[in-house]
Amino acid sequence: YQGHTICVDTDLSVISQYSEENTNPQVKSENLGYVIYTSGSTGKPKGVAMSQKALANLIFWHIDELKVTSGKRTLQFSPLSFDASFHEMFTAWHSGGTLVLITEEMRLDAVALLGFIEENRIERLFIPFVGLQQIAEVAVSREFFTSHLQEIITAGEQLQITPSIAQWLSKLTNNCTLHNHYGPSETHVVTTYTLTGEVETWPLLPPIGRPIANTQVYILNKQLQIVPVGVPGELYIGGVALADGYLNREELTAERFIINPFDTSSRLYKTGDLVRYLPDGNIEFLGRIDNQVKIRGFRIELGEIEAVLSQTADIQASCIIVREDNPGDKRLVAYIVANKTQTISQLRENLKARLPEYMIPSTFVYLESLPLTPSGKIDRLALPKPSINTETEDKYVAPTTPTEEILTGIWTQVLKIERVGIKDNFFELGGHSLLATQLVSRIRASFQVEIPLKNIFTSPTIEQQAQIIETTQKQQTKSLQTPIKTRIENQEIPLSYAQQRLWFIDKLEPNSASY
Repeated sequence: YQGHTICVDTDLSVISQYSEENTNPQVKSENLGYVIYTSGSTGKPKGVAMSQKALANLIFWHIDELKVTSGKRTLQFSPLSFDASFHEMFTAWHSGGTLVLITEEMRLDAVALLGFIEENRIERLFIPFVGLQQIAEVAVSREFFTSHLQEIITAGEQLQITPSIAQWLSKLTNNCTLHNHYGPSETHVVTTYTLTGEVETWPLLPPIGRPIANTQVYILNKQLQIVPVGVPGELYIGGVALADGYLNREELTAERFIINPFDTSSRLYKTGDLVRYLPDGNIEFLGRIDNQVKIRGFRIELGEIEAVLSQTADIQASCIIVREDNPGDKRLVAYIVANKTQTISQLRENLKARLPEYMIPSTFVYLESLPLTPSGKIDRLALPKPSINTETEDKYVAPTTPTEEILTGIWTQVLKIERVGIKDNFFELGGHSLLATQLVSRIRASFQVEIPLKNIFTSPTIEQQAQIIETTQKQQTKSLQTPIKTRIENQEIPLSYAQQRLWFIDKLEPNSASY
């Protein structure tokens, strides 16, 4: 088809000669609506082919359920490569609203974006959580609160009601409503939760809500059986919202779009997301199944650590990942964007007050901003490899005694780093409970002293540990000089563990010649 430009004024005489009857477009709801490419965990782009009926269902549900009145001004924050852009565009146009466009530069500038929202009287805003957090931080720090926003819709990442978001929304006029949407690219939006009441009563991690119209969700275990309320399981999605599959990727489509075990004539999309039903019927998002990691025998949900960090003063954003830069040594690394830099010790102490030791990151890395994908999500693959903390390097103090010198060598072997100062903190350099056990073992072999494991946690520097070792050595030397006393006749001596065991078995099985 060869397209051409029509000029209504100059071509009006020609246009008026055409038929006034509506054309028959022969468009069906099953026709392809759009293809969005998403990299996924492999990094190899895959095209999600979405039908027109799925998009139409979302639009009609949105306009009806969220009571979108005509004439609203909607900001198109999302780029066209992100499926949320279709949500923005078509809900605005179908409700008779105005779509306000912005430049790529403004999308990345929270200060300019906030001013643009106020200047252009934006009433509806679709924005990922990271973007919401950024403009909330700017608004609170500058005490600049927009007066036109009536509806904010966030998606893409787990929503967290951080202090800045709560403070910003509580001061917006027009009773601005916050909606938490959930839906992978393969199903667009499938569940939603609207936060109601006073901001102070909102949960830190709001649920993702309930299914939208003509959408079914199932929470299943590994055997594809429905799990009870409150029990975590993987989320599977069915109904109109499903994409047709991945463009020209039949094997991958069959892997992720499985036959519905409850209705073999339909399919379910396997999300890879861990969720559970709450008692009130809402669905709670627990994180990605591949983001629920197991380190040193402990199963850890990375989002839980991020949620606690988000409540720490001056922290704008955070991201926790597991790194294995040394084979076999998995460790938690926290990447932080903050208004004011806290010491690593302060961060650790704040987290230790609310989290168990095994959930405390081994390394903290400060960044000016978190790297983002074109769709506004955190790009975890682009997070830099951490180096030794510059704060530790600046405060380096060399060993001054033979004990400190030997300990320094042990630390470098255990932690696999090149340089250690006597005032450095074992855990701030990447140490954890298992490495602390190795440290105790090597101290025993090198100094012939037994240091309780708890002392590594209470005295985490070389300087402190050297003092404990030297004190213990003196006590051992003194005890060896103490003369052995003669045992009093007929004095009872405590049984050894092996003797206690034999006595117990004999009582358990009496009259046996074995014991």
